[in-house]
Amino acid sequence: MDWIQALILGIVQGLTEFLPVSSSGHLVLAQHLLSVDEPGVLLEVILHMGTLAAILFYFYDDLKQLVGDFFKGDKEAKNYVLFLIIATIPAVCAGLALKDSIESTFTVSIVKWMLMITGLVVGGTYFFKNRPNREMVLMIALCIGFVQTLALLPGISRSGITISVALIMGIQHQKAAKFAFFMAIPVLMGAGLLEVITIGPQVNISTSPLIVGFISSAVTGYLVISWLLDVISRGKFYMFSLYCFVVSFLAFTFIS
Repeated sequence: MDWIQALILGIVQGLTEFLPVSSSGHLVLAQHLLSVDEPGVLLEVILHMGTLAAILFYFYDDLKQLVGDFFKGDKEAKNYVLFLIIATIPAVCAGLALKDSIESTFTVSIVKWMLMITGLVVGGTYFFKNRPNREMVLMIALCIGFVQTLALLPGISRSGITISVALIMGIQHQKAAKFAFFMAIPVLMGAGLLEVITIGPQVNISTSPLIVGFISSAVTGYLVISWLLDVISRGKFYMFSLYCFVVSFLAFTFIS
């Protein structure tokens, strides 16, 4: 993989990580079209680290406030952190237990179907637009955490499926998006650490392209976050389902 391919993949990652269209699915398709032979999960983790950096920079003030309030003993902050922990546990357990099986799903044939499922779930939020707003509670956090495990499959959008479930259960749009972003932080950190430990010296990987991919995904992702939050606040989240259906259709039609 050269640095131009890495730059393209980083931009693809940055554009699609926060949009409910599955960055992992787009990376699989992009790698196929660019004939990139880099290990799929490792490359995805590196690019996800870039968008993780985008989250940390964009929400720096919010995270600083949350951490500060938590250590001051603020009840609301302590509950919020508890909900994030509860929502993280299922994906961590599934990722550790099914790591080898998950790696085998990074194929175009799987992505085609998973994108269609993402489109159906995101599109389903249209029918719940007028639900009364609810506050985050333990059971809702647990439900969001369980559906996040599905995002381990390429083509299932992490933001798409977690925000959709939060909206369906009555969480206000921007609160649902922020919770989805925050719960991605420990999952992405853990996945990156696990991959670094397990890959070790077994694979000969050129680091320069991965650095380029990291930087391009971080910059692009940072720029996308603000726009996505604006779209979500206007109640247009469901419209991303159309894009998922189109990409799935094109993949079925033109990629064997």
